[in-house]
Amino acid sequence: MKKYILNQKEISTLSQANVIAGYISQYQDLSNESINKLLAQQQLSSDCRVLMLDKDAIVTYDSNNGVMNGKIMLVGPVLDAIDGNNSVEQGKDGDGELILSAAVPIMKDKEVTGVIYYQALASDFSEFIKQINLTMIMLTVIVSILVGVVSFIMSAIITHPIRNITEKLSKAADEEEDYVIIERTSGGEMGKLIDAFNKMTAQIQKQEEKRQEFVSNASHELKTPLSSIKLISDSLLNTPDAPKEMVDEFLTDMNVQVDRLTRIVEKLLTLTRMDSSANVAKMDFQVADLTDLCSNITKALRPLAEQKHIELEYNPELTVYSKIERDRLWEAIYNVLDNSIKYTKEGGKVTMNLSKDESNVIIEITDTGIGIAPDEVYKIFDRFYRVDKARARETGGTGLGLSIALTAIELHGGNIKVESEEGVGSTFRIIIPITFQ
Repeated sequence: MKKYILNQKEISTLSQANVIAGYISQYQDLSNESINKLLAQQQLSSDCRVLMLDKDAIVTYDSNNGVMNGKIMLVGPVLDAIDGNNSVEQGKDGDGELILSAAVPIMKDKEVTGVIYYQALASDFSEFIKQINLTMIMLTVIVSILVGVVSFIMSAIITHPIRNITEKLSKAADEEEDYVIIERTSGGEMGKLIDAFNKMTAQIQKQEEKRQEFVSNASHELKTPLSSIKLISDSLLNTPDAPKEMVDEFLTDMNVQVDRLTRIVEKLLTLTRMDSSANVAKMDFQVADLTDLCSNITKALRPLAEQKHIELEYNPELTVYSKIERDRLWEAIYNVLDNSIKYTKEGGKVTMNLSKDESNVIIEITDTGIGIAPDEVYKIFDRFYRVDKARARETGGTGLGLSIALTAIELHGGNIKVESEEGVGSTFRIIIPITFQ
């Protein structure tokens, strides 16, 4: 168990170091202030330390008030990173706490230009292991008492799941199996332990799959506009005597790609803020008029509807007040309504109705758009997922709008239900509990 979880910790530490190196590699001659701002966007924990070294292993930046600036670090992970390899090692700080140190190369044009050396305390890991140890001690005491009372057959039955757990844990620790599920062969505390372990491993696997998918999708989405910008800039550089009309056209295309890149980054930052429990705790929930909020959203999107000759209606049945985080809820409803307009053909109709039942406010958005296939309805809230990729790119879609909307609605304790038929249209039903506390 310890080896398995520590391995996940090392992967997480190395991943964080790679993210920082990826950001740094996009810029040149960064000042300490600029690096501090980049790191602040990563929302690193206070017990982390980041050092940046040049390719000669000389420290050029130290997040710990520049203590190591100008010094040479000839430690194993740094030397590996200078050779172009990722490296991570374990150690202990002055208080005996476990610390993980990761070093990754900063790549520029396929060459190593420096190293990011990232250190993070694994105090939460140590505490988790202590809790596991305590739980196992308690179980051992219980099992020992039972073994002294029951017969040999009963003891054999009780120890069977323990052997099963041990065998599975050994395979997981030796990485023979990526995903471990233990069959539940008994009830009581042992059965609960098996259930808890299976649930934990399932969550670890699920999160790892989501992380890999998210990184892959984000990299792809960011790479597309960057590739376009690179192609345009190369074309301009290779045409020194290009006419002004051609230069203007290329610069316009480049500006469009930069705007698209900016939208993707902004939405990624929005999702990151909403995924952070610390930022959620800082949200300002206040009692507000939802009827007026929806009306303002409709006014904001009416020019887009008129541009496509789409009839946009807003029909509030009554005035509803509730305690909400106005900016997040605005963005959620705006994204859903904006999505309906974008996927409705010219001459179509989009209607937003507001009503309530005994405990919820219901915002229903109906369109006569392209509709969604039954097997795709439950995928549209996945990050970077698009029903019609070609249409989404034409309208500047990032595939993040509905994911942001669902996250924001869930922060209010609500949900979004979808009914759709291809070629007919869709209905998005936003359900939010009414509360004043």
